[in-house]
Amino acid sequence: MLFDMPTGMKRFVTLFVLTVFLTISAAPQSRRPPLSKDEVHDLLSSHQPGSEIAATIRKYGINFSPTNAVLEEFRASGADKSVLAALQQAWHPEIPKPLSATQIRMLVTAETPSENIVRLMAERGIDFQPTAAFLNEMRSDGAQDVLIDALRRASPRPFSKEELEQLLGTSMDEDGLAQQVRQRGIDFEPVTANLEALRNAGAHSPLLEAVRTARRAKPFAAGTPAVAALPPVVAEGKPVNLVCGAGDSDVPIFAVPDNLGDVATHLPCGQQVTFMGKVAAPPGVDKIRYGDGKEGYVADDCIGSAIAGLGADVKPPTAIYKPDPDYTPQAARDGIEGTIQFSVVVDTEGDISDIQEKSAPLGDGLDQSAIDTVKKWKFNPATRNGVPVPVRVTVEVSFRMRKAPK
Repeated sequence: MLFDMPTGMKRFVTLFVLTVFLTISAAPQSRRPPLSKDEVHDLLSSHQPGSEIAATIRKYGINFSPTNAVLEEFRASGADKSVLAALQQAWHPEIPKPLSATQIRMLVTAETPSENIVRLMAERGIDFQPTAAFLNEMRSDGAQDVLIDALRRASPRPFSKEELEQLLGTSMDEDGLAQQVRQRGIDFEPVTANLEALRNAGAHSPLLEAVRTARRAKPFAAGTPAVAALPPVVAEGKPVNLVCGAGDSDVPIFAVPDNLGDVATHLPCGQQVTFMGKVAAPPGVDKIRYGDGKEGYVADDCIGSAIAGLGADVKPPTAIYKPDPDYTPQAARDGIEGTIQFSVVVDTEGDISDIQEKSAPLGDGLDQSAIDTVKKWKFNPATRNGVPVPVRVTVEVSFRMRKAPK
C-alpha cells in the first residue's frame, strides 16, 4: 500500500510514524505517577509533619509547575518551608531523550532530509559515540555530508542529575542505566549532596558507583547546529512554490498535520502558496495558505525556498544599525575573547531571522549575548532590479576585552 502512494504522501507517512516512535521513546513510564496538586493538598490536610510530606514529594515528584502563585496557594493551606522547598526541587520539566543510533538509522532510511536530522541532534543530542563503521553505514543508506560531518563531531550527551532523577522514576533497569552512565558520562560533580539526591530518588549501589567514577563533561546545551550547509528557510507569511518529488505531478495538501487520511486537495507542482510556518509535531511538516485563504499542511521538502542567492543580479544588504554586544560578567572574569560567525536571513524589511551559529561556541554566555545582539541589527534589504528580496548572508560578532589606560 505504501509503495502505491505518491512520493509526497510516502514522506508524510514516514514522518508521522517516526514522530510517534520518537515521542514514545522520549516519554518516561513512571512506576507511580507524580503527585497532583490535589494530592499535595490532601497531604497537607492529613496533618502529617512537614518533613514527612516533603519526603513524599521528593520520592514521587509532582506533575505541575510550582509557580509563585501555586506556592502561595500551598503556603495558605499550611505548607511549611520544608514542603515548599521540596515542591520547588521536585519539579523538573520533561527532559527529551537523546537520539540513539537506531533512531538515526531509521530517519536516514526513511529519507528524512539530513538537515532535519542535524537539527534534531542539536535539540536532543545523541546517546552513543559514532564509529567509522557507523558513518560508512549512514553514507551507504543515503546520509548527506552535512549529517556525516555532524555525527563525526558529535559526542554522547552527558547525563545531568535531573535526567538521572527522572529516569529513576521509570521502569528502566538500574544496571542498564549504570552502564549508560559509564558510556555517556555526567555533567555534574558527584559530591555527597548530589549522590544523596540520587539515593533519595531510588538509586542503589551500582548506579551510585557508576556516577562516582563517571567522566565529567560540559552540560549539553540544545541549540542551532553549527553547520554552514543547512538550506535557507522561508520567512513566515512569504510566498513560496510547491516542489514535487520524482514522478509526482502534484502535491497532497493535508487538512490537519497528523491525519494522513484527511487530504484536503492536491496542488500542481510549482503552485505558489504562502508559507505560514513549521508545526511543532510531527517534524518536517509546514503550514501553508493557498487559494482564497484556505490553510493546509505539506511535507517540509515540498516547500521551495524563496531566499535569493547573492550574485551579479542581487545587490547585497547594507547594515544601518549594529549595536555592540554585551560582555557577560563571567566572560569578562575569565578574559574570554573571540569572534562568532552566524548565517542569517535578511528579509525584505531589513530584519534578521533564522540565526544559525557557524563557528565554534565561545561559552560563558557570549554566544547567547551575540544572538540577542544580532536580532536587533537592522539592514537596508538586498535588492534584485531595485526590488527588495530576502537573502542569506554571513555576519560576525566580535568580543574584545577593553585595555585599561596606562
